[in-house]
Amino acid sequence: MADTTAPSFWLSLPEGFTSIDLSEDPGDRMSRIVDGLDALTDAGPEQKLGIIVSAELALQAQLREGAVHVSNCLVQTEEGTIVQGMFSLFLREQEQGAPGTYPQRVAEELAAAWPDADVDVLDFRLGRATVTVRDLAVPVSGAVYGLPGSGVVTVRQLEALFPHPWSPHVLAVVFTTQHLDYWDGWSVLVGAAISGISFYPPLDEAQNALSPERRDTIRKAFG
Repeated sequence: MADTTAPSFWLSLPEGFTSIDLSEDPGDRMSRIVDGLDALTDAGPEQKLGIIVSAELALQAQLREGAVHVSNCLVQTEEGTIVQGMFSLFLREQEQGAPGTYPQRVAEELAAAWPDADVDVLDFRLGRATVTVRDLAVPVSGAVYGLPGSGVVTVRQLEALFPHPWSPHVLAVVFTTQHLDYWDGWSVLVGAAISGISFYPPLDEAQNALSPERRDTIRKAFG
């Protein structure tokens, strides 16, 4: 993490999500995706190439923005089509304001800034979050695919912003896909992935996985 003061989080991913080693050589990473696609489907070379290149381009964009976790998600639909998405986590130091006010305040700000987006405040196991869904036009160079010219790809992005319960940070959960026709299915999978995030260590981990400050807060809460 670039921010060494950022708190820890724990993550348990559902089936279909594969965590990406952010320090891995890009060539090795793309080779592993090829192996995964070969095991999942008999799709043609062009479809596989498109999936692999799209995944790497999206990953590089997430890394430039400071992602602390990225997972690739590949799902085969009932029709046999391979659909792809990217699930990323960012921890950002940010002023939250008065306790409990962050989600609604930010929702109002984002709704004003992005009038075409769907913005709501939703409750999850992890806490209350500002959730935004919007479609974005992303320019794509044809040279990446060995083709002349360039074009624009429409992607749909879901972003859920969770204020951290005991530090001045916000956890941003971002899911992006260009397979919009499968959005209902993605919504279920992304909800399951968010349910696997926790600001607290599993019960079977040592107590010192939490910071001393947080252990003191827990002791005070229970007397």
